[in-house]
Parts: sequence; C-alpha cells; structure tokens
Amino acid sequence: MPPLLNFLIFRYINKAIKVMTKTELRKQETKRVLNMLTNVFSIYSTERDNQYFQFFADYKSHRFQLQMDTRGYHIAGWDSIKLQGDGWTKEQIDNQKFAVELEELMNNYISKLLNKK
Repeated sequence: MPPLLNFLIFRYINKAIKVMTKTELRKQETKRVLNMLTNVFSIYSTERDNQYFQFFADYKSHRFQLQMDTRGYHIAGWDSIKLQGDGWTKEQIDNQKFAVELEELMNNYISKLLNKK
C-alpha cells in the first residue's frame, strides 16, 4: 500500500475514534469527581490552587473548608486534625469529629466512583 494511502487511512481512523491523552483522561476524571462532590455533598466556593481544589462543605450544621489533591483525589481539611490534651469544649470536639466523618465519607465516595480499593 502506498505511504500516502496509509497516512490518509490512519488519519481517518484517528478522527473516527477519539484517542485521549493521559492529561485529557485526568481532566475528565477530575471533572467527574468534582461533579459528584457538588451533587452529593453540595460543595461550594471551589477554587483551584495548583494541584489542589479548595472548597467548602456543610455537614451536620458545621461549615468545613476542605481541599482535594488532584494526584490521588484525597480530601483533607484542617478541622479534622486530632485534638491533643484537655480543655477542649464540647463544640470543638464535635467539630473535629464531624470533620473526620465528612472526610472519610467523601474519600469513600471518591474511591467507589473511581473503583479504587
């Protein structure tokens, strides 16, 4: 087969079958995760900061600022850091407990969406 014909066939097949790069697949996956978080957890004020998305979510009458790392789609927030020592109020203890619950719940939903274990 002549080289020009090979080229034209190759070009036609690639137009018919959209071949996606790793970057395009990653962007599509990130969009799926953000859409799921918006629909299920009603996240808002989403901002991109390099490889992180920062956003807010309300959970059990508390507002939490969280971030998602786009490398592994892991959710984390400052409010979930373990409280050390005594002297914490009931409200502060509950806030930390609910933040941990929300992080775990979001991470589980993301794992199921992306079929990760």
